[in-house]
Amino acid sequence: MAVLFQNGNVIDGTGAPARAVEVLVEGNRITAVGAEAARRAAGLADLQRLDLAGATLMPGLIDAHCHVTFDAPRSNDELFFHRRAALSAIIAAADMRKLLCAGVTGFFDADSIFEIGTDLRDAIEAGVVEGPRMATGGHALLTSVGGTAGRLFPDEGIRGYAVIVRSRDEIVAEVRRQIKHGVDWIKVHVTGSLSHRRSEGEMVTFTKEELRLICDLAHDFGVQVMGHCRGAHSIKVAAECGFDQISHATLMDDAALEAVVKHNVFLVPALTFQANLMEFGDAINASTALQDIFRKEIEDSSAMLAKAFRAGVPVLCGSESGFSVTPYGDWHYRELEVFCKYLGLTPLEAIRCATKDGALALRMKDQVGSIEAGRLADLLLIDGDPSRDVTVLGRRDKLRMVMKGGKSIDLNRTEPTRTPMSEWRVHEFGSILSKDVVSRARGGKPIGGH
Repeated sequence: MAVLFQNGNVIDGTGAPARAVEVLVEGNRITAVGAEAARRAAGLADLQRLDLAGATLMPGLIDAHCHVTFDAPRSNDELFFHRRAALSAIIAAADMRKLLCAGVTGFFDADSIFEIGTDLRDAIEAGVVEGPRMATGGHALLTSVGGTAGRLFPDEGIRGYAVIVRSRDEIVAEVRRQIKHGVDWIKVHVTGSLSHRRSEGEMVTFTKEELRLICDLAHDFGVQVMGHCRGAHSIKVAAECGFDQISHATLMDDAALEAVVKHNVFLVPALTFQANLMEFGDAINASTALQDIFRKEIEDSSAMLAKAFRAGVPVLCGSESGFSVTPYGDWHYRELEVFCKYLGLTPLEAIRCATKDGALALRMKDQVGSIEAGRLADLLLIDGDPSRDVTVLGRRDKLRMVMKGGKSIDLNRTEPTRTPMSEWRVHEFGSILSKDVVSRARGGKPIGGH
């Protein structure tokens, strides 16, 4: 059956203003837009005409930075030591519905625990699991210096989402192994932080020769490489060594931006994690010190990220969904709001970052992300105007339709109620129960033996 969308405002994802045009979908693709849609539809016998009544039709969101196998851990301890392989895969498959029902029709999962990502992607593509389009990495490559979890990473082997590589031979073997198992991307933790030197920020933990080796080897097999980079030096080094995508890219300077532009690298800042803690951390009793750290990272990075966008660098929207402060289904729209609020983008520019440019992370450029003839029909129907206010994309009650590949997703299906599972979460006794804590809780009354 073909569907003709009529009487609505169309945001095509290219950054152009919304237009009142008709859109024709035949099978899994958009076949015509505008006058050609009406002309072509006139010759179709099996046609559904859908009156949008002034609602907005736009491309589905592409979340360019998700961690769909983590299941919202509250800490690295929980992620590393409280997950098991089969249950992680089952829960990740179930969570795919949360993304779809939030308007996400495609996402990139850079790394996964137990390397679930490739199998989950294949299950989605085969129709075994209902979910958005997915591109994935395997285990993130780290050195023994570690990534963002300090000494929790071992000196060798695998922990959580990471594999520690210690030599050229181990790098070559691991990259080849991941490619054999079907990754779309190789992820590298270019930077990491030392537990006893966190005040210095993250530092480059690979040599330039090692980074070039990873890129050259992956590219020989047609696989792209993304790097976790915080800090100007790491961004410049990664761009010069051949990285295709840089996540975070915070604290960039002009020299780093010049390298990014020269080498055609795209950026995925993934600032939603920081923004959520910064703005809403009080709701979960987050420390004010941590909130201040993330506030400073956003404030110190926004101008250069905006400058990169104005220089023509694709800057994609990624929600970092998968942690306790970014649970699945709730915050996938949030990066658009962050881009408007802190980077100064217009709503239409932010929408492009989350749709047309997001296709780069899926490695599906010119196939998804925009409403143009020939594109796959991944579409959202919104009661409201995201070109004026992107936060309407976070309103579930405003989401009238999600279409993936020409098929509408059932947004009203009742999902099973999830109950707690043994040893899946970190259980705490509470704060350290010193006598001073008890005394303050009792209005200053002294405790026996104090």
